Amino acid sequence: MKEKILSAGIDIGTSTTQVIFSRFTIENTSGEYMVPRIEITNKEVVYESKIYTTPLIDERTIDEDAVHSIIVDEYAAAGLRAEDIDTGAVIITGETARKENARTVLNFMSGMAGDFVVATAGNDLEGVIAGRGAGTSAMSLKQHVVTANCDIGGGTSNIAVFKENRPVDTGCFDIGGRLIKLDSTGKILYISDHLGKLCAKHNINLKVGNKIEYKEIYKACVLMAQVLATTLGFKTFDMDDLAIMTTDHPLHDIEEIKYVTFSGGVGNLIYHPYEGKDDFPYNDIGVVLARAINEVFAPFMDKVLEPAETIRATVIGAGTQTMELSGSTIAFSKNTKLPIKTIPVIKLAEEAEQFSPSDFAKHLEPMLEWYNDPDEGQELVALSLKGANCPLFAEIERYADLIVAGMQPIIKSNHPLIVVIEEDMGKSLGQNLMVKLNRSKDIICIDSVRCNQGDYIDIGEPLMNGRILPVVVKTLVFN
Repeated sequence: MKEKILSAGIDIGTSTTQVIFSRFTIENTSGEYMVPRIEITNKEVVYESKIYTTPLIDERTIDEDAVHSIIVDEYAAAGLRAEDIDTGAVIITGETARKENARTVLNFMSGMAGDFVVATAGNDLEGVIAGRGAGTSAMSLKQHVVTANCDIGGGTSNIAVFKENRPVDTGCFDIGGRLIKLDSTGKILYISDHLGKLCAKHNINLKVGNKIEYKEIYKACVLMAQVLATTLGFKTFDMDDLAIMTTDHPLHDIEEIKYVTFSGGVGNLIYHPYEGKDDFPYNDIGVVLARAINEVFAPFMDKVLEPAETIRATVIGAGTQTMELSGSTIAFSKNTKLPIKTIPVIKLAEEAEQFSPSDFAKHLEPMLEWYNDPDEGQELVALSLKGANCPLFAEIERYADLIVAGMQPIIKSNHPLIVVIEEDMGKSLGQNLMVKLNRSKDIICIDSVRCNQGDYIDIGEPLMNGRILPVVVKTLVFN
């Protein structure tokens, strides 16, 4: 049995806004008498919008009406209606995610189709999403090496490091193509605070209101390129410059990076240099920054690879739905309100399940931080684990200890504790967790469901007298 679904992907970034429509074929790949496993068997992009400059009212506010008009016009150009779309994703990234009305924009955009994945991506999560969309994550698995993707947009450069298709490190820097904005006459309208400090340190003469000087701009761009080379471990330049341009944190220098890819608008210009005569065709420094990166990285070009996607890496091709049923040995608190939709999944590498509880918590902490809103606190997430085949009671207790240690931010919140296990141990593990938490916490422990880092899940109301739960796994599939 095959079914075709349409998916919309909408990315509202610092510099650009894009829309992609995709068609996916899904079918049951399990045997006739087995639990259904619905998978994507074919995908095709049926429509790509042009790349728009993200409309803003001012430096703090997204132009909601203009964004809405862009999306409506692209639906019309594709010959599609909102009701034609089965699923999809709306994501706000970069500096745009920090605008005052970002959440309002997300809410009204998500209403344009059914069960959209809706998210404002923080710096770390944005880096991971871009790295997966660029194909850098898959490259790390295929070649069995550590890879990094540097997604350079208008306001920030988000780096994600991958090993065997999983993110192991992230970093973010105030490096981007729109850190300096110009008017039509070539006068400087805006300089970011971080870049202003970097220029002051190196006596680079760039000030708001002054006519732009290519020589000075290029000096500043070379310094930013050196910061990227330093954090990637290719060559150490000025560590003070790295500190100035760091947004949240640099890479933690856990792994030696074999290959790096670049994505985003500036990333695209690295591989496909602008050939026009104007050095500032977009009234920003994106073209010059790409040139500077090529110069600084020239000695390391054997480490630089072109990814499958550059400028569209962060656009969600589809949030496709794969329907599965939980196993028949599950546990969930009867008071838990179901259904629950669009729960982000976090997942460590399988070997992390052999860590001590404290080490497991240490490795899980940064992933939980990705979903920790400064204003609203810890968001709901689900923890995905491989689990153990035919575990003894001691092994089940050990898994419970890992979960209790690692999921403290969720346990302390008002959200239910949701655990998704591949192996058939959900009921015994869930009951163990209930005992350890004195039955004071709503718990959902589901087994026989496979999820990956970056997936989202929906959990429906119980079926068959509470024996099983329907689960929808929404996998972010990139163009």
